[in-house]
Amino acid sequence: MPIYEFACKKCGHNFEVLYRASDGTSMPFCPACKSKKTEKLMSIFGGKFGNASAGGGKSCSATSCPPS
Repeated sequence: MPIYEFACKKCGHNFEVLYRASDGTSMPFCPACKSKKTEKLMSIFGGKFGNASAGGGKSCSATSCPPS
């Protein structure tokens, strides 16, 4: 199952879940406030391409990397 990022519309908590959308289950609940009002977020792909990882081989998150 793929890992997806979700955001809680009630409390604003962001979290990751192993989630299979094709099995007909409802959206996952928020682990912080237990609300079912969650939405799937767009994620940055973190795979490898040949000998370089996505993002040019840097090991920083999208919000902590200085601009190139």
